[in-house]
Amino acid sequence: MKIYKARAPMRIGFFGGGTDVSPYAEEHGGKVLNCTINLYVRCMLNPSIQPGLTIRSLDLQEVSRMVSGRVWDGKLALPQAVLDAMPHLQPSLEATQPGYKITMFSDAPPGSGLGSSSALVVSMLKLLYNVANESFDAHELAELAYRIERVDLGIPGGRQDQYAAVFGGMCVYHFGKGRVIVEPVVTDPTALLELESCLIIGYIGDRQLLRHHLMEDQVQRLVSGDTLRYHDETKAFVDEATRLLRELRIADFGRLLHDAWEVKKAFSPHIAPPIVDEVYALARRHGAWGGKITGAGGGGFMVFACPFDRRLELERVLREAGVQMRPFSFVTHGVQAWTVQEHV
Repeated sequence: MKIYKARAPMRIGFFGGGTDVSPYAEEHGGKVLNCTINLYVRCMLNPSIQPGLTIRSLDLQEVSRMVSGRVWDGKLALPQAVLDAMPHLQPSLEATQPGYKITMFSDAPPGSGLGSSSALVVSMLKLLYNVANESFDAHELAELAYRIERVDLGIPGGRQDQYAAVFGGMCVYHFGKGRVIVEPVVTDPTALLELESCLIIGYIGDRQLLRHHLMEDQVQRLVSGDTLRYHDETKAFVDEATRLLRELRIADFGRLLHDAWEVKKAFSPHIAPPIVDEVYALARRHGAWGGKITGAGGGGFMVFACPFDRRLELERVLREAGVQMRPFSFVTHGVQAWTVQEHV
């Protein structure tokens, strides 16, 4: 019996976040620097004795099933939308088995700010293509994932998460009206190793309830012209950060995170609620050069850059303040899929 599996990495967004969101990206050109990490959304497909299709999320403890007429029950809207967008792949799955099930889980909670929703979509798409033995263009895969999230489901946000999950590594993504340009930033692994040694991440709380309102508020302020200059400043940080990383100036990279965070907060007053400001101020008092929210804002994970010899102290005080610290490493790959033969 064949078992199909896939995983897509999440990412830490460093600079330029928000410039990948419409309409800024199309009208002014967006630019984002991010890197994938060893936290994944994982999917598995295998035959089931139960007819039809079942989706099970282990971390959310939810189950959805496709009933007659390709109508869904259950609350797993995101994986349901992926399968609805790929009906041409489903007959190949149903032809040889009475039924099949897709099981999934994420290494990070929903609303993490690490791009877990996009990683789920990309992981599932890669899984389905692998099952059907079909190839795909990486850019087309990222755009399909974007369409499922942003158009089909109407979830507000940009494009960086989908592209990071597909391509992986430390990259600058250039967004505009045409094809997205993917620019790998470093070829010397020393830069990533040194940056990684000076970074910590921690989860400060769920931001699910804030996310939709937060993104809509940011877009409204941008369209009205109130925050256009802040988006321009945010985009300008990307080139400077790339140069610092290539020159192995990690301390300056960390200090630039602080400068960029001060600008990012001007996008919307909802980006940094009191808990975020309190945690950030605590980190700065204990040696952090700089830091930021890893996603759109409101909560989720925060990342901090600090001197190597202050790292344990910073982790300790953040943990005492209730921040859930999380070990991580950078990875240079994007989504992956594989097949194993299980003997029963």
